Amino acid sequence: MKIKHLLWAAAAAALILFVACEEESTVPKSQAEWVAEGWQLYHQADFAGAEHAFGDAIKVDPYYAEAYGGQAWTLVRLHDSEAAVDGFEDAVLLAQETATPLYVKQQIYMGTLQAYFTIGEYGDGAYYGRYMADNLSPSTFKFAGDSHVTGYDLYILLTMDYFALGDSANTVWGINLMRTEIGEQPTYTFQGWNAAATEIQRLANADPT
Repeated sequence: MKIKHLLWAAAAAALILFVACEEESTVPKSQAEWVAEGWQLYHQADFAGAEHAFGDAIKVDPYYAEAYGGQAWTLVRLHDSEAAVDGFEDAVLLAQETATPLYVKQQIYMGTLQAYFTIGEYGDGAYYGRYMADNLSPSTFKFAGDSHVTGYDLYILLTMDYFALGDSANTVWGINLMRTEIGEQPTYTFQGWNAAATEIQRLANADPT
């Protein structure tokens, strides 16, 4: 009988240990952990998986700006730019909180510019791109999802927005900004749209990154 009791005690102890381990292994992830997983999947080009991970971060914390930005970037990569625009607009509102890190604001505004450019809404794209250019230190920008996307890409897209809008003054501003970035003299003057298109193309090909 003692042996039987000992066996039951051992079995009960094993069951308790198993349950404790099971509970420990299912501790919910934080929003930051879901976001880190989202960027990891993004790097692996698993954009559908990344979208779900960022979505899980939003479920944990519906006010987490980086999760909205990350999810919107995955929608860009999934060629759902209309949905991406909506996601970035939500992210922009949350990013206005003073506690939002600069790098998060940068990737959100850069993504917003990219999404609006993709759907041909050049005025809206220029608005967000110019805000980033003037306020968010684009020269320090290095996108978490792709280290090849930098502040120079902002200048290219922003200048192309102004070009598409027929805004010659700001097209010249953008061209000279890019010239400065690659160490050339910012002395470009407007000489017609064909010449401007050629210069923008030259500068895009001279991307220092």
